[in-house]
Amino acid sequence: MKKIPFFILSIALTIGIFSCVDEIKLNVDTEQRTLVVDGFVTDSLGDFRLQVSQSAIIGIGNDNILDPISGATVQLMDTDGGIYPYVELLEDIGVYELSNFKALREKEYMIDITLPDGKHYQSIPEKLRSSSKIDNISYEVNEETFRDNSGGLVTENIISAKIATNISEADVPPFLRWRVEGQYQVQEQYPMALNPKRCYVGVNLDLNDIRVFDFSQVNGDALFEQVIAETTYDFRFGEQFCFHVSQFSISEDEFNYWRSIKEVIDIDGSLFDPPPGTVVGNIRNVDDPNDVAVGYFSVSSVFFQRYFVNRDETGFSVRSKCEGFFLRVPFACDDCLLLNNSTTTRPDYWEF
Repeated sequence: MKKIPFFILSIALTIGIFSCVDEIKLNVDTEQRTLVVDGFVTDSLGDFRLQVSQSAIIGIGNDNILDPISGATVQLMDTDGGIYPYVELLEDIGVYELSNFKALREKEYMIDITLPDGKHYQSIPEKLRSSSKIDNISYEVNEETFRDNSGGLVTENIISAKIATNISEADVPPFLRWRVEGQYQVQEQYPMALNPKRCYVGVNLDLNDIRVFDFSQVNGDALFEQVIAETTYDFRFGEQFCFHVSQFSISEDEFNYWRSIKEVIDIDGSLFDPPPGTVVGNIRNVDDPNDVAVGYFSVSSVFFQRYFVNRDETGFSVRSKCEGFFLRVPFACDDCLLLNNSTTTRPDYWEF
């Protein structure tokens, strides 16, 4: 059974493989603490996680650090009276998990949260939209020149992941959101290595990068060469790299929410600095409508696909992390498990 991470507000991406968290720092000029909720469910059977936190008080402790809330009662509810309880993880305070669940198209769902102090929050009920299939994934590597923080010119090779998708079977033109995770392999190399390990390392590709699309703006039912992720073409592509692509069919309200967040990022340059109170999600205090939580609980259809890139096929030369070093061994090349999100367990889908 695949694990499905969370991604709302502390955006977390991708179906079935990794758990990633992109935290939005909250600059709240008040002593009032704000509830922050991060979670979603889809029509893909799996385990779904939801994070419940509160913002810090400015000037006390670590500003903008979210404090996890333990001991909350969290449940998913549908409009037919169904209740699906979450269980708090012992190893991860403030993170709650709903096991072995799949959202159904004929139902509407909402998250229901009661905090230890009795405050009660619910999201606005949402239902699944028609899913859209990914027809094809491709890539392109280009040399780009830009200015670094010191004002100097830097030239790098950038790889772009692209998709083609078709909505001919959709009931109405969908609103789409893409999340892309990466994974690469690295082979240990160091002097006198007897049993070098091979590790598989997960990486977050879409930090500060929100990709949404309104298909009603397209003439026809197909989208071609849509860029869904960009990253530096570096050592991670030195052996083999895998793009894990999730295409979500979301509601118009959710589309508008993420588009607003994207506009904030484009202005301020960072997902970590949105102005407070300008982007309203769909979670509110049942007893106090003016008490609005930060975050958007998503109910969406998803289509998932993987795509492998091998350096021998790109036409651009790149050296792997540990390749060709003898006198100075790069960090973790004598123990690749020191790399974040690293494992020696070869995924069953890995090509070689």
